[in-house]
Amino acid sequence: MRIIDARSLDDTEFAAALELQQAVDRERDPDLPVTPAAELRAVFSDNATDHCRHERRVALEAGRAAAIGHVELTVDPANAAMAGVEITPAREEVSAAVLAELLRTARADGRTSVIAWGDHTPDADRFWTALGAELRYTEQESRLDMAAVDPQLMAQWVGAGPADLELVHWARRCPDQWIDALVATANAMNDAPTDDLDIADTIVDSAMVKAEIEARNARGLEFQGVLAVTAGGEAAGTTEVFVNRHRPAASWQWSTVVLPAHRGRRIGRWLKAAMWQRLRDTEPQVTSLQTGNAASNAHMLAINNEMGFKPTHLMGCWQGDLDTLEAGLSRRG
Repeated sequence: MRIIDARSLDDTEFAAALELQQAVDRERDPDLPVTPAAELRAVFSDNATDHCRHERRVALEAGRAAAIGHVELTVDPANAAMAGVEITPAREEVSAAVLAELLRTARADGRTSVIAWGDHTPDADRFWTALGAELRYTEQESRLDMAAVDPQLMAQWVGAGPADLELVHWARRCPDQWIDALVATANAMNDAPTDDLDIADTIVDSAMVKAEIEARNARGLEFQGVLAVTAGGEAAGTTEVFVNRHRPAASWQWSTVVLPAHRGRRIGRWLKAAMWQRLRDTEPQVTSLQTGNAASNAHMLAINNEMGFKPTHLMGCWQGDLDTLEAGLSRRG
């Protein structure tokens, strides 16, 4: 087995990685288009989204790709000891070798704690817990068929919006006049449940928010945003969508958050309905939306269910010390 930096693949090796990624797509999400070559190249080149540096590795056996590994190295000082890892497909026969490489990368960067994420399956749970990691968080992924949403219900949700707030729509880049409001909503996302994960809040500023928007755009994930603001321009809430220009049907509804002073006023419904109307009018190629919410976030899951989102996958996050995971790999031989 050879494990190669994804940025160093030659054309033949990249074709093998693409074949693997598309096979994983078909198995995991048969209702969505598979990842095209341009999108995978953008993913492999990415080194800035999620306020992280990214390293990806491709395991090759006999000319075929066996696994793709990914390690995230946070640039947030509050989480400087943290690394995130993902291996797809998570199959024991190759996952251990790929994980060893990812952990070496994390150790070389001074990381001491690891969060592994992926589909929460019995096999994945056995793999990570056998190494000494603990399941600390689960997330429900769901999908919305845009055409199946009830327009009258969305009109009702929009019509019930608070009279003392207004909605501001933006696309691709947030206008400077609304950046401070967007920063406030990004920091309010720290209130979202993280269950038992040992992870610190990430506090962002306008430069970080602008950099994240540009990094997403570089990957072909263009923002659509709806902000709820007061008459004085202060933030009350937001919802954001990443329109996937490579595969519009695989677009994501990302952050939906209401600031503490405005909670309990059904602003979340208002924002999500306004976003649905906007996408229907301006992005007709976005035929479905994916989203993810903490399985413990009953309030947001209830809104999604009422809107028409259907559960697709349960995700898991397993956390352990890097030393513990390396010792677990050593026990496996």
